[in-house]
Amino acid sequence: MAAMSCSPTPFQGSAFRSPLRTAATDTCERYGNEDVFGDAQARLAQWKKDFVNSAGFDAQQGLRDLSHEQAHLKDLQADLTGLQGLVEAASQLRGGGARLAEVLRSSSETAGSRAQVMARVCGEVLELCETRKHEVEEEERKLARRREIVDSQHAQAVKLLDTYKERLGLAITRAAPQTVRIGMSLIEEGDLQREFSFTLGLADSEDKCCYSVRECTPCVPELPKLLEALNADASVTALPRFVCAMRRAFLKHVSVASGA
Repeated sequence: MAAMSCSPTPFQGSAFRSPLRTAATDTCERYGNEDVFGDAQARLAQWKKDFVNSAGFDAQQGLRDLSHEQAHLKDLQADLTGLQGLVEAASQLRGGGARLAEVLRSSSETAGSRAQVMARVCGEVLELCETRKHEVEEEERKLARRREIVDSQHAQAVKLLDTYKERLGLAITRAAPQTVRIGMSLIEEGDLQREFSFTLGLADSEDKCCYSVRECTPCVPELPKLLEALNADASVTALPRFVCAMRRAFLKHVSVASGA
């Protein structure tokens, strides 16, 4: 009915009935059969033409409406596909957001744990550094006291030896820091000016001073034993006794060499 209303020649319900039904009775009474037949043919031809034109227009209009509906349906399908893609993307984004939130939460907890560990380690390192600092300071104080004791003992020993210079023909000279060269004469009767000497050094050890002899001219076999006794004795008189013992060793060497 919608297609019929859009026709250029609108038809009512009676328009689909043949025009011969309405005009047959009146025409037959007033005209002859031939005239009636010709008029009916003309009316029928016009009615067919109008009917075909109206039906064609309605069909074309229906086809155009159907094409529009199909295009609109395709647009709706495309929109629906796009909406489905948006829904899937939103779902994936939501899942990704949840995973990201979980990763951030885990990372935050891990960072917090690492910060605590680092703070504890830093505290332990600082405490250890402070302890080591006190230990080093204590060792430096001990070393300074030991050096003072060693220097004092060395000075006292040298002072005592100075008293024997003329009697023993001693000549004491400084060879290096905490190292002296001790020369002795008046030993060999045939050559009183001949000098017998050794170089005596003093070094720090962990618990006491330690003496060493680097050069001895002439070399005497008693030296290792005498040096060991010197290092074992911490008294002030140990060094003078060592020097006297070395003089006796030189006298023995001269006596053996001369065959006396």
